[in-house]
Amino acid sequence: MSITMMKYRPEVDGLRAIAILPVVLYHAGIAGFPGGFVGVDVFFVISGYLITSIILSERRAGNFTLTGFYGRRIRRIFPALFVMMAVSYPIAWALLDPSAMKEFSGSIAASTVFFANTYFLEVSGYFATAAELKPLLHNWSLSVEEQFYLLFPMAVLLSWRAGPKGQAALFFALALVSLGFAQWHIGRGEGARAFFLLHTRLWELMAGALTAYWLTSARGTDLRDSGRFRLAALLGLAMILTAVFAYDNETAFPGVAALLPCLGAVLIIAFATPQSLAGQILGWRPVVFVGLVSYSLYLWHVPLLVFTRIGTGRDDATLLFGVCVLAFVIACLSWRYVERPFRRMHDLAPRRLFGAAALCMAILGGIGLTGLQTEGFRAFYLEHRLDAAARANFEQFSPQATRSRVADDGCRFRAEELDDDFTSRLETCAAEHGPAVFVLGDSHAENIYNALRSTERLPFLVGLTRGGCRPYQHKAKCSYDAVVPFLEQHRAAISQVIFHVSGSHYILDHRNEGDSDAAFETGVRARFAQDNIAKTSEYLAKFHEELDVVWLGPFAEARLDLNNPENYSPDRLRFNPVALDHFSLLEDEIKALAADQSAYRYVSLFDALAFDADTLVQQDCLTFWDVDHLSPCGEHLFGPTIAAALAGPLSNRL
Repeated sequence: MSITMMKYRPEVDGLRAIAILPVVLYHAGIAGFPGGFVGVDVFFVISGYLITSIILSERRAGNFTLTGFYGRRIRRIFPALFVMMAVSYPIAWALLDPSAMKEFSGSIAASTVFFANTYFLEVSGYFATAAELKPLLHNWSLSVEEQFYLLFPMAVLLSWRAGPKGQAALFFALALVSLGFAQWHIGRGEGARAFFLLHTRLWELMAGALTAYWLTSARGTDLRDSGRFRLAALLGLAMILTAVFAYDNETAFPGVAALLPCLGAVLIIAFATPQSLAGQILGWRPVVFVGLVSYSLYLWHVPLLVFTRIGTGRDDATLLFGVCVLAFVIACLSWRYVERPFRRMHDLAPRRLFGAAALCMAILGGIGLTGLQTEGFRAFYLEHRLDAAARANFEQFSPQATRSRVADDGCRFRAEELDDDFTSRLETCAAEHGPAVFVLGDSHAENIYNALRSTERLPFLVGLTRGGCRPYQHKAKCSYDAVVPFLEQHRAAISQVIFHVSGSHYILDHRNEGDSDAAFETGVRARFAQDNIAKTSEYLAKFHEELDVVWLGPFAEARLDLNNPENYSPDRLRFNPVALDHFSLLEDEIKALAADQSAYRYVSLFDALAFDADTLVQQDCLTFWDVDHLSPCGEHLFGPTIAAALAGPLSNRL
């Protein structure tokens, strides 16, 4: 039996529609779909089911070949993907600055050989370009699937003699191990590894594969055909929609939490039939059609959204919803004129098919590597797209736009987590110097630690800081819960606790997300996460009453993209005026709350530094290295001012 003889199931295409629509709306930032990213997990389950069904049917018919299997995958995946990337490249050339173009070129090269997931793992992280500005970020999931397609058929062939039950048991064990790895990485604060890599996503693909094994068994066929479990498919649909509406960016994912949408997809595949209500909903022709174009829609919606955000400088919902509609139109054209013709080329000789695929991979990969090695065609960009003043500023100041890398120095040290070495050093240094000044917070607290250290006034300075960690967000990688009893136990070794976190995370955009460039666009009114401000205050009140706790308020942030050479023109190399206004209002909010507290003291860094539009460049120093972090020279420049602001609370140490 070949793939063309398999019984077509319209409800599976309908399930694709249920998967793709939340993904698109989530990426567009449309309110109401905070967990839309789970659609990718549903796609993984569908892929595992379909691929396994094809392999099993053809293997049992005696006509399965790896050449035929990989040929079908090439015809299915390569044409639409390569057309999208080929069209995206000149648009990226026109819109992106060299830094972004370098990353985009790398993603092109990685995508052609289906290692986009590992590439984005390497370039992702707290200090990476925002996901909203990565045109090919979504290719990570295609790479995961292609890696699965490369390995899984051989696993089926090698284990064939074990029989269906033996194979199902083996793959079930692999799924459990994979899920265990995913949860383990999340528990270690390695969410990116759990998100991007095959070994942590394998269980989702295996869930679909095991469903295929079950449906080809006599028991599975009988249960499905009996109709006794038709409501299970409705339950599955409800499970997926629950994840779409209840999950958000703070959900620990894709570990155990991913079971909800994945098992929902399994129930639909297993029990949805044309006679069931779920099957009728998913089999409705408009829904099926969305499922048919879902692959092209997945390919096109992200680059269109990203290029629109970059090209217009806007991130409003109405505009981006219109882009989603445009993406659907392009997806229909891609499905009609790219996907369908290539998928029907069954008679194309394998040598020609694989040769054409290799040639396209070489061309696109070569273009990508060229952009990577020329640092995003940096020399061309500087020579032909910048005026003399902007070019001079960029060449002078851009080398300063780098993150501080300060090595430990005796009893001045910083760590990201509490461990035995940290405790030992604290106790040893306390015996030598007396109690320490303890800096606690996120990556902005690292700025404060570096600034205070640069003054050379504190022989015993300790930092416990980690990017992305704030006390109102519970993350496994963060030490906020553990540090409360730790500081109580070691309070004799601590003179003061200086707490500091970024203020931009308290300032919300139209999607109620903090630390968003959209919140600092011209004409946007300031909105604050007042619950998170209150939770921060409540957290500081937990510390032992004998500890001297200081909340060092947030400093105003530049909120200017310093990776973009065009922003180095004299009229642009300034603080974002909207950011200055928003941070002024935020300061009022925090001061009003802190005034009623006795558990800690509030020191206004906003007032002390008094940033204005001209603060960004001072004394030949570019004081910030990205939109919100002080540069190394900025830390040195502002260090004395920060120390002076703390002179009251730290009068016995400074």
